[in-house]
Amino acid sequence: MAAFFDREQLLDALDEIGRAAIEAKTRLEIAVYGGSALMLAGNFRFATEDLDVAEIEKPWPEWLSRVIADLARRKGWSENWFNDAVMFHLSPLAKPHSDLVPYGTFPRLSAVVGLSICIPTARYMLALKLKALRIAETKGADDISDVANLLAVLGIKEVEPAIEVLAEFFPRTAQDADKQRFVLKRILSKGMSANAPSYPRRGD
Repeated sequence: MAAFFDREQLLDALDEIGRAAIEAKTRLEIAVYGGSALMLAGNFRFATEDLDVAEIEKPWPEWLSRVIADLARRKGWSENWFNDAVMFHLSPLAKPHSDLVPYGTFPRLSAVVGLSICIPTARYMLALKLKALRIAETKGADDISDVANLLAVLGIKEVEPAIEVLAEFFPRTAQDADKQRFVLKRILSKGMSANAPSYPRRGD
């Protein structure tokens, strides 16, 4: 079974990717999504098993494939720990200049940048989480917790404003959002967010 990794382990891995890019005399810019983005930029996700990134032109450069495989082998992570499977779930209505925010550059504390990362805004992240909401599956509890914390970050205290956020990015899903409304009512009635959820957190 592939190992999970925490925020510090992921930041260290991103440093390695950044150094490999510098050695290859290039610079990689990626957007990170899902639980990995929440773990990096929030204080309410503590571990993940993969890094969901926006599509990178294929075939990947040799240096990137090499460092990704080497990290997986040394750390016992899934061979697909760095992947772009999330592309299927992204919104075609999202605009990079307004719906993504810079997170950090790698290696950290380096004058030369090999890797730049951006993440979705809390608003876009909430829409992504609501669209992909799972209830019965094992990961459903994580999804519900993430939604609760993002609602708190955005100061949303009623169901319909959250559905309006979903509609900005996924209008079709918002037209038939019974599942989302059910979960939102449950979250908002029970006050399920963590204490003082934070997003985005700086890339330290």
